[in-house]
Amino acid sequence: MIYVKNSFLSYNYPLDEADICIMGVPFDYTSLNPGSRHGPVAIREALKLIEGYHHELNFDVFEKLKICDLGDIEVVPGSYELTAERIKETIREVKEKNPEVFFLFLGGEHLISLPIIETLNPDTVVDFDAHTDLRRDYLGNEFSHATWASHVVEGFNLVQMGVRSFSKEEENLMKKIEKNKISGKTYLTVDIDVFDPSVAPETGLPEPDGWDFSDFKNNLKELENGRLIGADVVEVSPHGFNSQTAVLAANVVKEIFSIVGYLDESRN
Repeated sequence: MIYVKNSFLSYNYPLDEADICIMGVPFDYTSLNPGSRHGPVAIREALKLIEGYHHELNFDVFEKLKICDLGDIEVVPGSYELTAERIKETIREVKEKNPEVFFLFLGGEHLISLPIIETLNPDTVVDFDAHTDLRRDYLGNEFSHATWASHVVEGFNLVQMGVRSFSKEEENLMKKIEKNKISGKTYLTVDIDVFDPSVAPETGLPEPDGWDFSDFKNNLKELENGRLIGADVVEVSPHGFNSQTAVLAANVVKEIFSIVGYLDESRN
């Protein structure tokens, strides 16, 4: 399996027993403000600080769910193609050992979502994002943080929420997908820039007039219409220790876990 052990979390079940598998993807490629490669370690550090108890659902997500943190996938700096193949191979090997496990990836720039989605093959991809990322080309590159969604939309039902910045080219494509609805197996990708810069300043391209945490939780409820099989949190570019944005991202992870626990409880 292609990953390096780099877990900072005390709760760690064997993979074959786990409800959730965490993997970091510390990959920077084309972001304007590099640093998202430090996102996985910063989010893990923040996860150690926050409370696991969810008062609205009356359970502790870290106690209710069996979590396995495999560490970070060993990326190839400067090569999307080689990194993508390592991501895909690792996911396939994890699924062989635990076909029903829920995947949670910590980025890393948003381009990492593309090989994950291509391998997990969901029916619907839900993208919480300030940008559409639907460009066909960005700075001469068809694979970047600004183009990944243009590849996804060709083969998957894409639903975007929180978007407030896009080009004319992207607006035309947005109109074609704006009526898409969440259904079936669903993958969630959360670009931290969906939040307002006042609460998430440490990211590649912050955009004003974004979400607060209540907005995030309200929109997360929309995912109850599908069957959530995996998620990622990307574009956290911490400026140092005690990162405000990493703490926010850790709480995003907690809310995603709470949805997994709640939906599992509802089915049983």
